[in-house]
Amino acid sequence: MNQKFSATEYEKKYQQGYGVAYPESHIIRVYKQIIEWELGIRGGTMFDFGCGSGSHVKYFAYQGFVPYGCDTSETAVSQTKALLPQFADHFKTSHVMPDLKAMFGPLELNVFMTNQVLYYLGDADIHRIVDQAYAMTAKGGVFVASMMTHGCWYARDVIGTEGDFSRLQITSPRQTEFMLVNLKERDEMEPLFRPFRKLHLGSYGWQIRDEEGPHEHWLYVGIKD
Repeated sequence: MNQKFSATEYEKKYQQGYGVAYPESHIIRVYKQIIEWELGIRGGTMFDFGCGSGSHVKYFAYQGFVPYGCDTSETAVSQTKALLPQFADHFKTSHVMPDLKAMFGPLELNVFMTNQVLYYLGDADIHRIVDQAYAMTAKGGVFVASMMTHGCWYARDVIGTEGDFSRLQITSPRQTEFMLVNLKERDEMEPLFRPFRKLHLGSYGWQIRDEEGPHEHWLYVGIKD
């Protein structure tokens, strides 16, 4: 229920202009500080699970990567194709729990990324995506994922639980909506993303409006040995 609800809501949001036009700073820093500087990966093939309107795959394409991606929003995927017409057939509209190999064929990825997406899935479905990512990733390839923390201001609006999810009734002058979110503690991150071996576990966030508080996410970077 949660996954289908989230996919429907995000399709509506993309139709109304949702999405970022530029790559987010934490993605740039992961690339510059870890993928490029620490691991020496400068190009190859990358996949963005939940690619949205394409700002991050465009950034990686400019760094010399061949980008692939999927999203549940048909509107978002259309925007990504328009942004990178030379790779248009590399981006596809997917079910919430897709069979990536069936959709894209055999890929050997240097980077598999999923940004601000997986916390709309339960743990079992996250493991299914991680297992697919691991199978698609080349030895020495990188896995990058984010999850929302209990320190996010959303957590103050928890009204109950439903399996792996916190039931949230978000109320602020800017945002009023019901959400189911899989909030995580720091010590839950490494087991969640096995069999990738942890390289770094950091965090990122922002606070723009006083009444909303900090918006905090874990940022996990793993590697396939």
